Amino acid sequence: FIGTQLYFAYFRMNEILSGLSNSRGIQLRRSVMRKDPFTRFFMLISVGGMLTFYKHSLKGGDLDVEDYKNFPGPLRRMIKLSYVAALFGGALLFVLWGTGKYMGWIK
Repeated sequence: FIGTQLYFAYFRMNEILSGLSNSRGIQLRRSVMRKDPFTRFFMLISVGGMLTFYKHSLKGGDLDVEDYKNFPGPLRRMIKLSYVAALFGGALLFVLWGTGKYMGWIK
């Protein structure tokens, strides 16, 4: 997972940002992004959320309709899959923590 994120952050970020150049959510967050992995991961999380929950992002004005339509399909699917996998992994961690707390394995 981290390898995929690093790949997107350092080798595909220009393509991602140019594909979403008219989107207000990207324009607002672009000034935060530097060369370090933390700000690049923040940008990927933002893009992943916008592409995964695109109806909400389109309604809220963060995502431009033309940007979404013209964004490369394979790249969009890879970003969405990565984002959903991270959400699933995070939810699984909370479930495991709750189970451990309930069973008395964690004090």
